Amino acid sequence: MRNLTQEALAEAIGYSQRHVSRIEKGEIPLKEECIQSISDALEVSPQKLIDLDYDSFLKK
Repeated sequence: MRNLTQEALAEAIGYSQRHVSRIEKGEIPLKEECIQSISDALEVSPQKLIDLDYDSFLKK
C-alpha cells in the first residue's frame, strides 16, 4: 500500500483534499467508483480497503 498524503490522494483520484478528509472521517459514504479509484491510487485491492475500514470501525 502506498503512503500518500490526503492532498496527493485527492489529486490522484480527482477529488478535493476536503472530500478525502470527509471520506476518512466516515462523514460521507463511498461509492463503488470512488473505492476503485482509491484502491488504484494506493495500489491495493478494493477488498483490502473495505477490510481496513471495518477494522477501524471495530477499534472505535
